[in-house]
Amino acid sequence: MTSELPSRAGVVATVALLALVPRVAAAQRAAAVAPSPPARVASSEQSLKLEAPFGATGDHGGAVWYRLSPPFADPRFQPFAFEPRKNTALALGEVVGIDFGMWFVSYWIGNDFSKIGFDTIGQNFRKGWIIDTDSYWVNQLGHPYEGALFYWAARSTGHDFYESFGASFVGSLVWEQFMEVQSPSVNDQITTSIGGTLLGEALYRMYRLVLDSGGAKPTPWREAAAFLVAPVAGFNRWATGDRYRGEMLLPPSWMGQLHLGMVIGGSAADHRTGATETTVGPWGSVGFHVLYGVPGTPDLRLREPMDHFDMSFALAFAGKAEPTASLLIRGLVLGDGIGRGEGFGGLWGLFASYDVIGVPVFKATGVGLGPGVSLMNRWGWFELHGTALAELLPWGGGGSMETLFARDYHYGPGAQGMLELRGHFADRATLDLSFREYWISGAYATGSYEDMSFAKTMLTVRVHGPHAVSGTVDWARRHASYPFAPDISQDATVWSASYTLMQGW
Repeated sequence: MTSELPSRAGVVATVALLALVPRVAAAQRAAAVAPSPPARVASSEQSLKLEAPFGATGDHGGAVWYRLSPPFADPRFQPFAFEPRKNTALALGEVVGIDFGMWFVSYWIGNDFSKIGFDTIGQNFRKGWIIDTDSYWVNQLGHPYEGALFYWAARSTGHDFYESFGASFVGSLVWEQFMEVQSPSVNDQITTSIGGTLLGEALYRMYRLVLDSGGAKPTPWREAAAFLVAPVAGFNRWATGDRYRGEMLLPPSWMGQLHLGMVIGGSAADHRTGATETTVGPWGSVGFHVLYGVPGTPDLRLREPMDHFDMSFALAFAGKAEPTASLLIRGLVLGDGIGRGEGFGGLWGLFASYDVIGVPVFKATGVGLGPGVSLMNRWGWFELHGTALAELLPWGGGGSMETLFARDYHYGPGAQGMLELRGHFADRATLDLSFREYWISGAYATGSYEDMSFAKTMLTVRVHGPHAVSGTVDWARRHASYPFAPDISQDATVWSASYTLMQGW
């Protein structure tokens, strides 16, 4: 694969997406009126009438995709709603308890940064905030998961998206100021609170998807599976039952893929020296992709943040200090639907995102906010989905996957653009094409800039039922500039294959 691939991928994606855009002008938005939830559990006949906007027939416009029948399409399923309650004192108590629990474990295993006292706390307030030099993966994956723990403490005790973000922010602030010897870190506060909120809400939605699909009284197996998705929420359910469960939280549509496979091979090139490395793979790999609230679904309602989101995770077991991994989350925080979903539809609005990418030549991360549009059109047996997104990155970071010299990374504001296409060929195959471009200044650390491109093509063929096989090609390019060093230019290509389990409705 040559360096022309990203530009060609971007052109193809742009042209195909533009083919969908003219339909927007002709489309009329559906006027959806949210029904009042039943007080507890209604009879089957009444429930189906009350919950008609959920698509009780399971008909989502004939989308060509392997899908299960949604639970609310079963006449025996009884929609439910519990009286909404919240407990702020419990949420804050759990946030502080999580902080102390993590500190105790860290202190018990002998980490020097956990040897705190009144003097270290005072120094943290006097010295002020810094940008730390901790491990990239601890900062970008570990801290968001920590933030998700705080988030679930509030979300599972009756609080909404923004209130739960406050819990993540407070939990991170307490840790940074009081629970470590080192000075409080700006980058940790951002990734823990914002990254933790987006990760926490996405996983909380999946937790509720598993739980609520079993109705008002889910089986112990469902409760155990849900606990694994969001442990703090699962603990609160065990301790308080349905006291803070509130309304049923099931999407009208979702699609998911679980991948188990292998990185077959690839290559990485450094254009400063002309050296090419071909020792990429073979490595085992695991990953998943969830699309929640599929654009174009006729009964999709966009009332709350993250009623639509896209989340993917991938990890290759490379046996290196710097793993090949990615976590990509984007969610609609404010927006509206387009069309009625009868052959054409979509959504548009303001998106928030949290990206972490680590490929053989670069690592990139960013907290983004910006406008986007996602459209769908169906022509008989062929269905095309397209998404375009342009975001500012108030906080971004990036650098070399392998250390080339001291502090070989940038922190600063920036921007990113994203184009994605997914074609569904009847119910047998999907072809995904995506392209991302990141530009990150070094205004916060190092100076100059990072310019990074990432393209991905994946073909998935369904073999039987939900079982499929996938082949993937990833391409990455990095150009970096530093004030007192030559510019860096690198690229890499990776080939992968996997068994894929397809789910959703």
